[in-house]
Formats: sequence, structure tokens, C-alpha cells
Amino acid sequence: MGTLHNLTIRTATAVGRLAELQRRADRVADKQSPIAKSAIVELGTALEELQVANEALQTQVDELTSIRLTIENAQRAMDEFAQAVPIAAIWTDRAGIIKKGNDAASQLLNIGKHHLQGKPMMLFISDRVALFAALRSLCEAEGVPEVDVDITVRPRERRPRKMKLCGRRLQFDAHCVWFLHDVASSAEESHDMQDSHGAT
Repeated sequence: MGTLHNLTIRTATAVGRLAELQRRADRVADKQSPIAKSAIVELGTALEELQVANEALQTQVDELTSIRLTIENAQRAMDEFAQAVPIAAIWTDRAGIIKKGNDAASQLLNIGKHHLQGKPMMLFISDRVALFAALRSLCEAEGVPEVDVDITVRPRERRPRKMKLCGRRLQFDAHCVWFLHDVASSAEESHDMQDSHGAT
């Protein structure tokens, strides 16, 4: 952006110098050769075109800057939303390597949020066969598949606990997102749903 700004200033300066040169040439018109006059006209045209191109480029740079800020704000909003979700959420690549986790996941696994990145998810799961089967299901199925399995989570320096692992492959992202919640909570939710259907 600094380079473009400098180029714009230099172009405007060159246009001003050319105008001054043209005024001097007009004062000595009788001594001016046709070649010099033609060269000054061509140079003026070229500088005007360069100035227009600089202005158009500056407009595009401004638009790109605005778009970048919009994307950054949207990303920050999504990150803030992910951290506010009360359920443990973990994003992995298709090999099961953790890319990020929210605050709830950090608390559940008893590890700093920033230390989750780069670690294999299997480090925190006892039922690795079930985990790899879930990964295969997400990665090989068509569309936007989901998996739902019971697994045993092994938090760092804490007792293992039975939980439900719900995974979904994202459509517009290369990652998978996983939600971990207690089996008891899932059973209660299912029971509540059945009761509500029975009541109707």
C-alpha cells in the first residue's frame, strides 16, 4: 500500500512537471521542433493514463482492505461464538489431528486450549477403534455426513469418563468438528424428547 501511495504521488508530481514543461515550450513555440512537441503530447497522454490506472488500483486496494476487515471480523465473531458454546467442541483434520478446541474442550481434557493444537485426538480417547471408524465414516461418505458414537474420554491427569462423541464433516472446510457430551445428558435429552412426543 505504501508503494502504491508513493507511485501515485510521483505520478502526480510528474504530471505537474510536464505541465510546467508544456508552458515553457509554449513560450518558445517558434523555436520548438515538431518532434519535441509530439513527444510532450505523447508523454502527457501516457502520464494521464498512468494516473487513471493508479486511481483505479487504489480503489481496488481499498475494496480489498474492506473485504479483508469484514472477513477478519466474521472470523473473530465465529471464534467468539465457538468459545461461548457450553459443549466441548474440537476441530480436527481428516487424520484426527486437532486444529483447535473451544474453552469447554480445554476444561474437559484438562489441557490449555493452545496446547491442543497439533495433538492427535486419539491421545484423549480410549476407544481408538471407534474413533478411527468414525473418522473413516466422515471422510469416506458422500455429502455432509455425521457420526454419533459412545466413547471413553481420557482427560489429562483425571479419571476417564464415558461420553458421547458426535462428529460432522464440514462442507466448506477441510476440517471435521466433534462435540463431546456426557452419556447421561444425552440419555436425558433423548428421554425428554420422547416424553414431549408422547405428550403430543
